[in-house]
Amino acid sequence: MFTTAMQLQPKLIFSLFGSLILFAIWVQLPFAYYEPSRTFHLPNVLWFIHLIFLYIHEAGHFFFRIFGDTLYILGGSLSQILVPVVWYIVAHRENSRLTIAALFFTGYSIVDVSVYVKDAGMLQLPLIGGLSKSHHDWATLMNNWGMIEVSYTFGEILFWCGMFLSAFAIYLNIRRAFTASDEQ
Repeated sequence: MFTTAMQLQPKLIFSLFGSLILFAIWVQLPFAYYEPSRTFHLPNVLWFIHLIFLYIHEAGHFFFRIFGDTLYILGGSLSQILVPVVWYIVAHRENSRLTIAALFFTGYSIVDVSVYVKDAGMLQLPLIGGLSKSHHDWATLMNNWGMIEVSYTFGEILFWCGMFLSAFAIYLNIRRAFTASDEQ
């Protein structure tokens, strides 16, 4: 029994350390991502993650191009959220411990998209194509849909859904770590 407890401790510690890292990232999100601004400065780790999602976002425009203008414009944000969702589904089917990371980064990606949605009415963010309504996906969509006035509110809803989903992933990881240590 003593050897089983000794073998399990590193797994518990590793799992809790992973939760701590995710929590450290999560705590930074409201400070770094809450408001769109012309100087979009992110801490190093958040900037690195943002760049990964930016490449996924831009690739999404390419892949959704064949489905018409609306999905072409929406395709960037859609793929940015769908890629971690698909990662979660695959990890869950494989019963992988990476399901937690996939769930966390799905929430993170929703937070990342939320800033873009909030910016639709402000046009503050520096964009790859320049600062114009024609290059801002969400400004174009919200204007086309006659919803530019609610873009900030919609972005707020997305932000808090993403924050909740990421926090839920951290909670699940901590719960799973202690449940696994209790079972053995």
